[in-house]
Formats: sequence, C-alpha cells, structure tokens
Amino acid sequence: MRLPDHVSVSPEAARAIADRHGLGDRPLRPLADAGIINAVYLLGDDLVLRVPRDHPGHVAQAGVEAVAIPAARAAGVRTPALVAYDDVCDLLPVPYLVVERVPGRALSDLDLDPGETPDVWREVGRDLARLHTGAGPAGPVGELWVRRDPRELVEQRAADGWFTALEARWLGAWLERIATAALPGPAVERLLHRDPQTTNVMIEADHVGYVAILDWGCAGLGDPAWDFWGMPLRAVPFALDGHRQVAPLDGDDTAEARILWRHLQSSLTHLPRGAVPGQSWGERPLAWLLEVLRFFLDGPPPPWHALAP
Repeated sequence: MRLPDHVSVSPEAARAIADRHGLGDRPLRPLADAGIINAVYLLGDDLVLRVPRDHPGHVAQAGVEAVAIPAARAAGVRTPALVAYDDVCDLLPVPYLVVERVPGRALSDLDLDPGETPDVWREVGRDLARLHTGAGPAGPVGELWVRRDPRELVEQRAADGWFTALEARWLGAWLERIATAALPGPAVERLLHRDPQTTNVMIEADHVGYVAILDWGCAGLGDPAWDFWGMPLRAVPFALDGHRQVAPLDGDDTAEARILWRHLQSSLTHLPRGAVPGQSWGERPLAWLLEVLRFFLDGPPPPWHALAP
C-alpha cells in the first residue's frame, strides 16, 4: 500500500504549536528515525512532537494515544506523559501530540537476543501487569481485535504458495493441539498496549536498564495474552515472570498456549507482506515464524515444552 508522505512541520507552525500550549520558545529538530505512522520532532530538549501521516488509520492512532497515555500513567505504567493533544487541524492538516521526551535509547538499537536482556523484559512485564489490572481509558481506544483462526490461514497460505500441503498438514495438526488449551480465551477486555516490540522499549543510554514503554497508537481492548505478541517469543517467559510478580493474567493457567496461538496467528496473517527491507523486527512476519521455531529449538522451560510441535 502506498502511504502518503510524512507531514512536514515548518518553524512557523512549530512556534504556533508552542505558543498554543504555553511551551515557550523551542527549537524544532526532526528526528531521522521517523516511524511508519508518525513523523517525530524534538521541541527543545525535553519534548517530542508526534505528527501522523494524513491517512485515516494513522490519524485515528493519534486519538488513541491521547486516551491511552493518561490511562496508562494513572495505572503506574512508566511511559512519557502527554503534554498536549490537538485535533483542531488549523496549524497542521492532521492532529498532533506533544509528549515528554524519555532519555535513553530504544532496546532495538542494541540488537541483542532476549536472553541477554532478561531484566528489561521482566520490567516490561511488570508495566503490562499494571496496565492490565489498573488502567481504565476515559474514552475510546482501538477496536477489539478479531483475527482469523490460524487453522484457516494455514490452508490459505498453502494455496498462496508459501508452503506445500505437507507442511500445511503438520502446521495444522500443531495448531489443533494448541487450540485445546488456547481456546476459548477469557471473556475480558483489558486495556492493552498491543505493540511491545523492541523499538518501543526504552533503556538507559549507558547501560541496559529499563526506562519506559512508548507508542500507544495500537492500544486497544482484549485478552492480556495478546500483549505478549510483538516481542520475540524468547522474551515472553521473562515478561510473563515480571507480569506474574505483580498479578496473574486472566486465565493464567492457559496464558502460554494463548500467547503461542497469537504468535502463530499473527505470523500467518501477515506472511503475505513478504520482504520489508528497512523495517524493524516487529514488522517482519517471516522473522516472527523463525523466532517461534528458534524458541522451541532452544528447549523452553515448562509449561512451554508441552506446547512444542
């Protein structure tokens, strides 16, 4: 899909934004690593201006962030505060957000295996637990996710030519076995982050210490087990450990099965995306499938070993 270009912000528009929100005189500096959804600018040294592309889905995510960030912070989640949200669209053609800047760097910058950063993932899990147990958004967030049954997707992906009927039978049999534990999930609608990939996990600049989780544009309601997709599967046992130190998940006895189901479901759903050069690990479906295989080849601990193919 061809996306519209990022929205540029002129110095004049930046001054008008700062004046509207009482932010004082702040130099505007674009950040080179703008994401898929937003262009990101520094306003001075301690604030960030987030401007979505002029696309309905991306504009909607800005509104979701404006609701989810205050709810998450009220629950004790370590995430930058929302300073301003403006959807009048008289200064820019799209809504924008101003948030606090978090010192440090993204975990993705280090390109480390999850086993090298277990304490970071435990802290992510603790923050997810605070979110799941304490956050009540005062407004609409993203839609309740409904995804196709991955057993149906197996047949479709075989028909598409990604693998043969031989692999489809094997994968389908594995999913049938997982389904006995993964389905049905608990009938709950917790507030979820839904994108805890390494680009959204901030750590200290000079050592691997967790600072915050960022980027709430994908936030929505659903089963807390869904919040363990987006991170590598090898990070999940650490994150689950951290979550359970704060609170068990709803339906905790089947959490591992539901998480595995979600990883396979997402991989098969997005596999037609194909190669995505220049994108992060969290945007590469083939990498997600390889991660699942690597997780089980490494010999995971109980109860994961009972879910192995």
